[in-house]
Amino acid sequence: MIKAVGRMIDKILTGPPQRYQGVMGIFYYVDDATQAVSALRGMGHKNLSVFSPVPHHTIEHALEQGPSLVRWVTATGAVLGITGGFALCIYSVYSYPLVVGGKELVSLPPFVVIGYESMILLGSLANLLGMLALGRLPALKNKAPYDPRFTEDKIGIWVPCSGETATRVQETLRGHGAEEVKVHA
Repeated sequence: MIKAVGRMIDKILTGPPQRYQGVMGIFYYVDDATQAVSALRGMGHKNLSVFSPVPHHTIEHALEQGPSLVRWVTATGAVLGITGGFALCIYSVYSYPLVVGGKELVSLPPFVVIGYESMILLGSLANLLGMLALGRLPALKNKAPYDPRFTEDKIGIWVPCSGETATRVQETLRGHGAEEVKVHA
């Protein structure tokens, strides 16, 4: 009974089997994978996916991804936070004036703490949301077939393609030292 429920839950969570169209190359050496990525990008394949157990900067450079936009999303959130924090303080002082000793209502030094805390709060929330959005997380559907060896010591390069192009990609991956090449049609 419990196994049947478990199987049913697994079936609901995994959904129908996905069909992929492309070529997967599995590499052991980082240099071979980097050269394969450079060669495939030179052939015009810009939509590559690389799976690796650890980040490799040489592969990132070969993919020509450039710097992440998360820093700009975080900076925008921080600027909005500090502006909102000071605006809230100034608005509340003018809405509920309390004149003490004839001093001006708006004095910036006491508002710095609230402005700073608002900047940190909105900056960190913007960072989290920007990271999730730009990383397309959570990934409900895999865009490439996954191999558990990618979490251990192998590097996978997925190239979505079909037909004659798949044959050329297969030869390119083998030519650059792929241990295994799988064609998904």
